[in-house]
Amino acid sequence: MTAAEILTAIVRVAGLAVIFGAGIPVLFSLGMRCMVGDPIRDDNGVVIGDTPASPQMKVLGWTVYAVLVALICVAIVWLAKDTLNHYFGWELFPGLSSKH
Repeated sequence: MTAAEILTAIVRVAGLAVIFGAGIPVLFSLGMRCMVGDPIRDDNGVVIGDTPASPQMKVLGWTVYAVLVALICVAIVWLAKDTLNHYFGWELFPGLSSKH
């Protein structure tokens, strides 16, 4: 394995770490933000509650949650793809096996 191949592998792993390590929490927080309305503040500027979210924002929030669930399910199946192929003969990602 050459230094260029090692560097390429490190960059790929770092890229995936950023996408999954920061992307999933960002999507979750976006979904949470869509599910609430504007903050209600008292005379001192302290948030004491929030207004109900609009129906459109709730639909957007649930859509974001659905995307997250799908993403997490695909990631779990990706991690178990070789085991599923070995025990059940399911090749869910054809041409992308770990065998060299």
